[in-house]
Amino acid sequence: MISIVIVNYNSENFLEKCLGSIQNSTLENIKVEVLIVNNSSKKYFQVIKYTNFSLKIIEVNKNIGFSKAANIGIKKSNFKTVLTLNPDVLLFKNTLFKAFNYFKNKKNIGVLGCKVLNDNNSFQKSSRRRMPFLSVLFPYILKLHYLGLVNRYNYMDFSEDTRHCVDAVSGAFMMFNKDIFYKMKAFDERFFLYFEDTDFCLKLNKSDFMVVYFPEAKIKHFKKGSRNFLNYISVEFNFYLSFLKFILKYSRIFFKFNN
Repeated sequence: MISIVIVNYNSENFLEKCLGSIQNSTLENIKVEVLIVNNSSKKYFQVIKYTNFSLKIIEVNKNIGFSKAANIGIKKSNFKTVLTLNPDVLLFKNTLFKAFNYFKNKKNIGVLGCKVLNDNNSFQKSSRRRMPFLSVLFPYILKLHYLGLVNRYNYMDFSEDTRHCVDAVSGAFMMFNKDIFYKMKAFDERFFLYFEDTDFCLKLNKSDFMVVYFPEAKIKHFKKGSRNFLNYISVEFNFYLSFLKFILKYSRIFFKFNN
């Protein structure tokens, strides 16, 4: 049984396709509920009736950020296995079935991530390795993503088709146990957008739970697909603001490790 939590912010066009991919998934007696936490100012109206899962819409009526919205959805979920899923994601047909059946038998897994593809089917770098902050920050600011340090940060020294433990996976697809989630004190709501997933994964690593990259499960992620210029500026601002908060939280240059 899986509770899928989706935080929506003005992504209705993508969301319908995302729900359609859940509807078309091979589940084989896996019960699924979907909880949409709607951060948009306009209400979400369900257009299509789905038979593969139950659907619950939680209206927030304003943008409270991903972490806070996801925490609300997870709190209202009914099942112990939770999957956070971006609205601009399409699931491959067997992704839920493969991920759940692997995850449910591994008690020491804190979170399970999957293989992420771009809309052109190229590999999207979604796993992250903990590294010295400044060695990663400046290449990102200068858009020098081809540098070796950034590739190492994104685990490009591993095969994209090899299952392995990582430091962090993307919140676009994260499967975890709700009890463990609350032991980690949920998503840190100081992160409005970005790095709440990395923060959660690092807390799991510190508590000796595994963060697993599981390439047998695949999604297609339409990253940046719905952004106009103003949205792009807002997203970039939130990215670097969260990056700074992350540095302040974890770097011993500034503070001791603080949960």
